[in-house]
This record gives sequence, C-alpha cells and structure tokens, in this order.
Amino acid sequence: MNMAKVLGIALLLGQYAFADSANVAPATDSLARQKLLKKLQNEDDLRSLCSGLKVCMDMDFPGCSVGDKHPWPKTKYNDEFCKPYKELENRGYKADPHSPMVPEIYARLGRQYRVEYVYNGTLPLNENVIKYLFDNMPFTAQLINAYLDEEYTLEYTHPSRRFFSGSNGRSLSGEFYWALQDSAGQKLGMRNVFFGYGHAHILRWALHGTAIAYLDMDPIPGNQIKYKLTAIVFPGNLVLNNIMQMKVFRSVVNTKIEHIVNDIKKSAGMYFSGNKEPMLKSASLKSAENVQYVLDFEEVVNGAHWELGDFERLQRARKEKRKQDLDAVPIMVKDNQVIKEKK
Repeated sequence: MNMAKVLGIALLLGQYAFADSANVAPATDSLARQKLLKKLQNEDDLRSLCSGLKVCMDMDFPGCSVGDKHPWPKTKYNDEFCKPYKELENRGYKADPHSPMVPEIYARLGRQYRVEYVYNGTLPLNENVIKYLFDNMPFTAQLINAYLDEEYTLEYTHPSRRFFSGSNGRSLSGEFYWALQDSAGQKLGMRNVFFGYGHAHILRWALHGTAIAYLDMDPIPGNQIKYKLTAIVFPGNLVLNNIMQMKVFRSVVNTKIEHIVNDIKKSAGMYFSGNKEPMLKSASLKSAENVQYVLDFEEVVNGAHWELGDFERLQRARKEKRKQDLDAVPIMVKDNQVIKEKK
C-alpha cells in the first residue's frame, strides 16, 4: 500500500469521525432540551427561561436552542426587567441547572408580565422565636389555630423540609419551595426566598398563578422583628396583568396579607401576655409530639438560642438517646431465654 493510499484512507476516516461527532452533539443538545421542556411543560416557558437568562445575564442555559434564546418581541429587557435576575444572583440563588427549581423560577422571571407587591411591618417576636416558628411550621399553624380558632395549615411535602404547602383556611392556599434561607450565606433564617404556586379568591376573581417572594427580617429593640415582604407575581396574559395592577386589587391583596400578619400578632400577644390556656386546651397540641414542641417553644421564649435547622438536629439527638436508653436496659435470663427487663 503506497503512501497516497494511506493518506487517502486516513482522510476518509477523519472525515467520518468528524461527521459522527457532529451528529452526536445536536442529539445531546436535543435530549437536554427535551428534559427542560418536560420540566417546564410548555415551549413559551422554555423560551422565557432561555431568552431572559441570555439577555439579562448573558448566560447560555444548558439545553436551550438558538431559537429559544431569541428575545420576546414585545418584552422590554431594560434594567427594571433584569433587576430580579441580579437580585437572585446577589442573594446566592444562581441559575445553576443542577439546583432544585432553577428552571421553573427563572422561566417565570423571563415572562412578559409581572406585578410586584411590597409589604412592610413589625412582629412582636424576637429573632430566636421567629426562627423556631419557621423551623417547625406545622406547630406554628396549630399554635395560631389554638389561640384564634382558625384553620391555618402548614405541612412539609418533602423530607428536605424545603417544600411545603399551606392555607389560611379561607381564600389563600399554595405549594411552596423555600429556595433560600439566607442571602449570600448571611443571616440564616432572616433572609428568605420562596417560590410558589398559589390559589386565591380576591373579590369576584378566582386566581391561580406563581410568585417569587423575598422575606427579609431584622431584630429591633423591644423584642420585635422588622420585616419586608416583596412578592413578584406573574400574570398569564394582558387582561390578568391589568387586573392585578389595579389600585383596588392591590388594596385587597394588602388587606389579605395584613389579616394574616394581624392573626400572628394577636396570637403572639395573647401568648406573651401570659395566657397559656388556649394552648393547653388545644386537642392538636396535646399529642406526644406537640407537647414536646410546646416545651421547646417555652424554652426559646424564655431565652434559649435557636437556629434554623436545630429542629432536625434535636430530633436526631432524641432518637439516638432513645435508642441508647433501650440498649442500656438490664438483661435477665429466665427459662433459658434472654430478655430485657422493662423499666
């Protein structure tokens, strides 16, 4: 075989290898895109995810095609539009494709319509108490119900305790993801980001949609917490967007938020005034678990330190203690059988 033939075969093999690798890449991109599309469930949200990140963050999100990254023609990609992208990044919730709920959250940010609500106020709770209440949400709802005879619910829907559902027992309910429990690693439990699917009855409208909320809290003198709640909601069309921008609509939303805040204030006021009777009479708080939670809560109220995550650490420690106590039960021999003596 002469040198010319060898070079010709090598060239052909090289061309084949190049063509094969060129064919593999689009297939891989297509698979990644299909996974994204399955997660987001529609082409519009996929384009909102890809175009928003491309324009606002100059990011090519994995799985996005060239067409997906084209900006929406009627969307103004100005500083105001891109502000939430920068906000999430500064808080530490980057558009990492491997992090939970990233495609869902950033897809909402890329939509054309959004409405922002801001609510400020104070709560008669100190930092340790508010952290305990956030660390044990079902107990928090039951505590409010005991004092006010309401029907609040808060339940974790995942072992990570970052996914939960809730309702005020009246016109608001939803499923939520606790995306951040601090900002840039600072102020655990006091700098929060939530993402949720909500259901609300407001005036004559029954609304369903998604929202991102920042809840920032700081202790102030007098055993109080100052808070700022910023909620960004994403109307699905122009009509809903116009409705949610209306002054009367905003007023009703603020009233509903204020109602919840006032329920917390009222129940806290009754408790801190020394009225423990509703808590002691509550059927739901008499369970073995909740009795322990009441005792823990009393310790925190009386000055014990509490950090977010202490609940799970304490639960693990108690479980291990029970196991050690059981293993330490004296052993007796009776009728040639080894048994553990009951304490």
